[in-house]
Amino acid sequence: GDTTDHGGKVITAIDDYTHKGIPIAGKGDWVECPQCKGVFPIVQGADSLKYKGKLIALEGMQTACGAKLIASQHKFTLAS
Repeated sequence: GDTTDHGGKVITAIDDYTHKGIPIAGKGDWVECPQCKGVFPIVQGADSLKYKGKLIALEGMQTACGAKLIASQHKFTLAS
């Protein structure tokens, strides 16, 4: 999974949803944070990007511990 500015890693993603073989995470997915010593949910998602009702998480969005997501992908198009 993608990483965070706290040195953590995204450990869950939206079921059956990938881009170029990489799972896509959304609001409510989980991140392991070594700095805060725990597992925390992603608390932000893009209002304009949803998949099966779940808001897609983007670069710079935060987790409940305050970590910011670092995206491994930067060009993404959501087909309806």
